[in-house]
Amino acid sequence: MADIVDGYIFGLRDIKLTDLDGSNQVDLPAARTLTWQETVVSDSLRGDDKIVSTVAFVEGGEFSLEAGGISLEAYAKLTGEAVVTTGSTPNRTQTVTRRGATSCPWLKIYGRALGDNNDGIHVKLRKAKLTSLEGNLTNQEFYITKAGGMFIADDSEELYDLVKLETDAELPTS
Repeated sequence: MADIVDGYIFGLRDIKLTDLDGSNQVDLPAARTLTWQETVVSDSLRGDDKIVSTVAFVEGGEFSLEAGGISLEAYAKLTGEAVVTTGSTPNRTQTVTRRGATSCPWLKIYGRALGDNNDGIHVKLRKAKLTSLEGNLTNQEFYITKAGGMFIADDSEELYDLVKLETDAELPTS
């Protein structure tokens, strides 16, 4: 069976982070990249001077994302911390305090790209956890956040979905 649309995918349009139950979705308004790579476990059995069997299966994977001007809500979602707002307008402040022993939560990560025929692709990493986080302040450049982590199978033993849409649509909320 042929693909529903012939064409090419162009550009990242959106990344959203959601709790595992589908609640509390946070948008990355200046999303730049979302990458994922499967982790494959494999081994070969040798005997009689040849390979007699090989096994390979996916056990999970790794992801990375980049976003410009990340909101503190998204930063808190990734890290399991909270955003605290103090003061009153025009002197409010928002703070995320990173604590040394806070465990990062499991999340769903959604990504969306547009095709050249008004089609689209959605990816959903079903159970992902942050393992690295980096931000940089650089002279004459926008603030960029880089995050990476791992993803594993959810309770249904599903790792991720890759969905091709004949007509592009917004990301789902759960």
